Amino acid sequence: MIPEYEKILLRSNAKHNETLRKMRHLSRLSKNGFDAIVHKYHEEVFAIMDCQKCGNCCRNMGPRFRESDIKHICKTSGINAKSFMERYLNEDPEGVGYVLKELPCPFQNKDTSCSNYENRTLSCREFPHTESRGIQKKLVGLAYDSLICPAASLISDKIIDNY
Repeated sequence: MIPEYEKILLRSNAKHNETLRKMRHLSRLSKNGFDAIVHKYHEEVFAIMDCQKCGNCCRNMGPRFRESDIKHICKTSGINAKSFMERYLNEDPEGVGYVLKELPCPFQNKDTSCSNYENRTLSCREFPHTESRGIQKKLVGLAYDSLICPAASLISDKIIDNY
């Protein structure tokens, strides 16, 4: 991870309790147009951030794999689906697909980039979920994601600064 991103995460961790408190409060409100505003913050932050220069989520969380993700990854990489699942995946304890047996993600390269970036899972493509609908009800999750993801931290800061 590049030093700039590390600094963002250090600041995020230092103010996590305050961020969490504010996000809990905001999640209980009903703000018109909130999704559109957060989607704009997402675009602004990801215009300057590069996930592949961080990879912290790949080292610390890993994605959820849906059946369709597994089929797509195996088809594009020429891996047998059964072998892939046996080698890398366990059933998700929450019953939502599969999770990695071990971290970091096996697709993460030593330079933090992803060897499967173009064919990554839906959960990888959507993380930190700041382009989703109904984001206001998910702000507590975003506060926790900001401990791992510098982009989530910057988006959280923008939300708090403007509300």
